[in-house]
Amino acid sequence: MMNTIGWKRQLQHLVLWFFAIVFHLFLLVNGSRTDHFRHTPLRNSQKLASTTPPVKLLISSNYVVIDNGIVKVTLTNPTGSIAGVSYNGIDNVLETDFKDTNRGYWDTVWERPGDKDHTFDMLLGTKFRVIAQDKNKVEVSFTKTWNPSNNGATHDLPLNIDKRFVMLRGSSGFYSYGIFEHLKGWPSLILEEARIAIKLKRTLFHYMAISDDIQRMMPTDEDRSDGQILDYREAVRLTNPSNPKLKGEVDDKYQYSFENKDIKVHGWVCNTPHVGFWVITPSYEDRNGGPTKLDLTSHAGPTSLAVFFSGHYAGPELGVKIKEGEPWKKVYGPVFFYLNSDSGDNHPTLWEDAKRQMEEETAKWPYDFPESIDYPHANGRGTIRGQLFVRDRYINKNPVYAKSAYIGLALPGNVGSWQYETKGYQFWTQTDETGHFNISGVRPGTYNLYSWVPGIIGDYKYHYDIIVKQGSDINLGNLIYDPPRNGPTLWEIGIPDRSAGEFFVPDPLPGLTNQLFNNTTQKYRQYGLWDRYTDLYPNKDLVYKVGVSDYKKDWFFAHVTRRTRSKNYIPTTWQISFKLPSVDPKGTYTLRVALASATYSHLEGRINNPSRTMPHFETPSIGRSNAIARHGIHGLYWLFNFQIQGLQLKRGENTIYLKQIKGGNPFYGHQYDYIRLEGPPQQN
Repeated sequence: MMNTIGWKRQLQHLVLWFFAIVFHLFLLVNGSRTDHFRHTPLRNSQKLASTTPPVKLLISSNYVVIDNGIVKVTLTNPTGSIAGVSYNGIDNVLETDFKDTNRGYWDTVWERPGDKDHTFDMLLGTKFRVIAQDKNKVEVSFTKTWNPSNNGATHDLPLNIDKRFVMLRGSSGFYSYGIFEHLKGWPSLILEEARIAIKLKRTLFHYMAISDDIQRMMPTDEDRSDGQILDYREAVRLTNPSNPKLKGEVDDKYQYSFENKDIKVHGWVCNTPHVGFWVITPSYEDRNGGPTKLDLTSHAGPTSLAVFFSGHYAGPELGVKIKEGEPWKKVYGPVFFYLNSDSGDNHPTLWEDAKRQMEEETAKWPYDFPESIDYPHANGRGTIRGQLFVRDRYINKNPVYAKSAYIGLALPGNVGSWQYETKGYQFWTQTDETGHFNISGVRPGTYNLYSWVPGIIGDYKYHYDIIVKQGSDINLGNLIYDPPRNGPTLWEIGIPDRSAGEFFVPDPLPGLTNQLFNNTTQKYRQYGLWDRYTDLYPNKDLVYKVGVSDYKKDWFFAHVTRRTRSKNYIPTTWQISFKLPSVDPKGTYTLRVALASATYSHLEGRINNPSRTMPHFETPSIGRSNAIARHGIHGLYWLFNFQIQGLQLKRGENTIYLKQIKGGNPFYGHQYDYIRLEGPPQQN
């Protein structure tokens, strides 16, 4: 009996010893791994409920605290600002030197007709309520309701605002989304921008990452305050930064802008402890301006943004203009604020993990957890599919596949109106190699289908409205895009891709660089490139000879003004010189000029006579994108088609003079996308 008991005790010791060895091996293997607690739908994971703490909610008179054992979020009550985020031993990753309502918050900029100036509004709530609460999820709401009876008595935003915050069990972060509502009968309103702003702790977060090749140690706010303000206040030359390696560099938040389709994840990393804070945007269906609209991401502060709409790189056209009495409602978000950490010190490791988390969030869109009836889940949405072809008989006798075309749904409008659409939702994808497309997760509603094809000028619009209902699966079949075309191409400059990126981008002046962008693909982000035109063409303007010049080397990326010795900025005239072996004097030629951006631009064109009083063709005064000043390689797209009578041309050498007539400012001008001269129509 004693021998049996002894044998059992020895067996117990062996088992304990074995598990101890396994546990230590686990620690060794996982000691440097990234800590990321990803949300798994709880209906599919009974195991998660038993391995992670439940979500807890604590409500006091001044604060609302949501805690899932991984992340703890403190929200102000009832105003609904993010006062604190606790994670991995850091009591608050937000900047505690600021007021608790000025650390993480929703805001908008608005005005009403007759206002002398716009109003910056932090959308502070007046009422708090719990929307959902159990062990697996907490969703809370902070609302701000407009009282029509106070109209005129107080200057208040005539919107109902509902800010939602959601925390899930086992998730290393939290979500936020908002509902903006303007009821029938309410006064007119212009919303210029709306966003969520996060201000991280300045003593902790110094490394910023917004893409694989744009990440670095950043200057501090104090570095910028001590620096030299350049042509505008956002651009600062660092004269005495805390990090000596940054001395002499330029920092500007607009250098870190990206297109809507690419603003998926960005954020900051803390050295000790090694913690990342990331803004993840799984969908841009709520963004204005479509997939290629540029906007801000993260910048020195340390600050991270989720911008829902703004006039950046576009102008006031991209604001939300609500007419008097017009009902309107829109849901913005959800956006996911993700935190991760590891025991190492390699910042790109946390970046790579944040990208993995972004892919998981994107795969789960539309989310299944928001409680608002204004946010339909996947089973409440529809799908649109089809195949797009391009038919241009001067390129190919038969229609060809529209490869990599941007194709999407937006509110009904004119051809290309999706660029300016601001009140509804947009759903975009790109076609495959054979022109097929599948747009899923579409909210019920009435839409037009729009498209544009890289390498092809102009815009496509499907000729019928598309009504999407819950569960719709609509196959549009074969669609044909007939791009603008009157005759054969005689010559062309550039690539019709709605960007000036293929043209010559100069090096910045040595004392005005950002070392992060000293490469060919990102050089356009450098400061002061507009002034390099004067350095390259101090006395005479650009002359481009078709068949001799190379647009990659000889066509400046922006048609800007020239700086004089007295520091005035004067209009410039570019020349396109080309030879025609023959001319049809009775024929009509077509000059197509596509612009990638415009800022207070007015283009006049003259043919073979630069002194002619009246131009042969011209554009109206267009554009307020400010893309040149804000280091953008494009803004809004413009396409102009000018008819040229054969009598205006001649056999042999011809010259088209393109004059940007607006002067007085270094940022006035435009960026070309593509220019093409077509001959008269030919018979098939």
